[in-house]
Amino acid sequence: MKIFIAVILIITSFSAIADSYDDDLKTLFELTGVKNNYASLNNVIINQMQTGFFQSAEQNIDAKSLTEEQRKQVGELLKSRFTDMINGYQAYIAEKMPYEAVESEIYMPLYKETYTHDEVKELVSFYSSPVGKKTIEFSQKIPEQAAKKSAEKYDSVISDYVKGEISKNISLVKDDMASKGIN
Repeated sequence: MKIFIAVILIITSFSAIADSYDDDLKTLFELTGVKNNYASLNNVIINQMQTGFFQSAEQNIDAKSLTEEQRKQVGELLKSRFTDMINGYQAYIAEKMPYEAVESEIYMPLYKETYTHDEVKELVSFYSSPVGKKTIEFSQKIPEQAAKKSAEKYDSVISDYVKGEISKNISLVKDDMASKGIN
């Protein structure tokens, strides 16, 4: 019976230590702005989508034969479709790649590969200090590593979605153009 209780206590203490490690990492992420870096990564992707969408529109929509007014209408149609596409992307990412999943699947393993729990505690203490807060402003290497790991894990998911959305929305713009008699 004593051995059973000892085993339960050991298992419970390991679980508490793991939870504490994760909690300390989350505190460190808050202090260092990891969540903001995740949002910045998505902004980079949105900028890439914008470039791809409008390049595809330029290649697929013949604007040479359009009047200036029709070009303006097509421009508005494209802007509207792009806005819809971005809203769809953000909903898709919230479902397929929420921050919490990226935090636990990408950021936490990266930090755990580099820092022991005691070191994370020291970092939390340091980054809570005035000098630590100042240091945060100047050093941001983790987002690059997270972007690489995220790309390895999610590029195909995002790429397939973006390609489909671009194609669908260009077709919708063409349909809108046809319905408005813009050829």
